[in-house]
Amino acid sequence: MPEKPGKLMPALYGGVIMGVISGIPILSLVNCFCCAGIMLGGFMAVFFYKKDLNESSPPLSSSDGLGLGALAGVAGAIVTVILTALFHFVFGMAMGGGMQRLQDMGLGNQIPPETMKMIQGLTSNRGIIGITFVFHVIIDPLFGLIGGLIGYAVFKSKAPAFTPQPPVLPR
Repeated sequence: MPEKPGKLMPALYGGVIMGVISGIPILSLVNCFCCAGIMLGGFMAVFFYKKDLNESSPPLSSSDGLGLGALAGVAGAIVTVILTALFHFVFGMAMGGGMQRLQDMGLGNQIPPETMKMIQGLTSNRGIIGITFVFHVIIDPLFGLIGGLIGYAVFKSKAPAFTPQPPVLPR
């Protein structure tokens, strides 16, 4: 019996799509629509996997869609954290400057010092990267599963139409 093709590369392709959509600041707004960018990554993983199947391979199954979506979610979480760290490193100084401007305008005095320390800790590199990692390690595989199932529903082999035979009447 022929074997199915590997799932790692299609899942990585889907994960990269998912991570780029989630990791680039303006593009990540797509995820405001029910995590559409994350589900697209799981969907595309199934698409790339389906392209690797041939006639002698076993057909695409729902477990393939689930597995591909989850793997794409894990890969997408890693890519998202890397891109978020990169963008935060490049543009993070602007966020720190924003906190300084709040204090310069006198608004920093109205915010309790404990809250200011918490905000500054969250906007530090480790805080943002940690929050992003925890969030995406949980959310990306879950919504990747949904995208993988949608991909399975779209790309599964269509069963031949059943045409019922007319009943045989006794004579």
